[in-house]
This record gives sequence, C-alpha cells and structure tokens, in this order.
Amino acid sequence: MRPEDSPLSSCGPRGGSAIADAFRAAIARRGWPAGVKVTATGCLTPCLIGPNLVVYPEGVWYSGVSPNDVEEIVATHLDRGAVVERLLMPKEARLW
Repeated sequence: MRPEDSPLSSCGPRGGSAIADAFRAAIARRGWPAGVKVTATGCLTPCLIGPNLVVYPEGVWYSGVSPNDVEEIVATHLDRGAVVERLLMPKEARLW
C-alpha cells in the first residue's frame, strides 16, 4: 500500500481486499475446483482508474471494480465467457 500522501491512489483502501474476498466467496459458492484461484498482486499500474483486476487465461483487464461488481464478473465472464464491457479497462491504460 502507498503512503497516504502519495499522488497515486492505492487499490487496497479503495476496496481491493474486499473485491478479492468477494471473488473467493463467489467461487466457493459455485464449488469450483481448486485450480480456480483468486491471486492478490502488487500494483497493476493504472492506479487512477482502479481497483483493477485481470482475468486469466484470457488476459482481460477490468478497472474501476467494486465489490458490488464481482457477481456480475463471475456470472458473465467466468460462467458464460462474455466480457463485462462496462468495466473493461481501456487498452491505452494498460501500461505493461
């Protein structure tokens, strides 16, 4: 987590941990196999539009995610294989 006086925001205080917890709970409710994982990361870089996450193996980046968005991402992307367009990170924001 960044210091409070940092010019860049940090995803942790903006709900990063709650988002990861919500994903873990959604996956557990579905009884998915052990190979389905929620993995915490360090910074994904586009801080001003976070919290951010990436769904693999597709490599789809989402931004501005809140815990309230998790069920939609799980139901739409993970269950049905469709991208949640409203949360899709703009390609120009992906600074890898």
